[in-house]
Amino acid sequence: LTDQRWICQPPGTVCHDWLVRTLRASGHEPDLAYQVAEYHTQLALVSAGLGIALVPRLGRGPVPDGVSVVPLEPTPLRRLYALWRPGAARRPSITEAVRLLQEHWPRRHAA
Repeated sequence: LTDQRWICQPPGTVCHDWLVRTLRASGHEPDLAYQVAEYHTQLALVSAGLGIALVPRLGRGPVPDGVSVVPLEPTPLRRLYALWRPGAARRPSITEAVRLLQEHWPRRHAA
């Protein structure tokens, strides 16, 4: 896919920088045809046949007809951090949010 026209996030965003860094590391300069922030717009451009995009599952939403979703191998990983003020730990909503994060994203997933 290194010679394809890419639809991606604007420069300075995590997804844009990751894509450019990854392609350059493999010796290829990416052809960044369109740089738009909204994933639904990226998918519309892909649906129109204007390029390919790397869209995280979390931000993807519905996939338009005619667009194929292909998982990456290996799957890219990201880290998730939860921060709060020490005094706020007494709040039940914060305690529960942290508990749910730990329950659904155990340390074994950390890279």
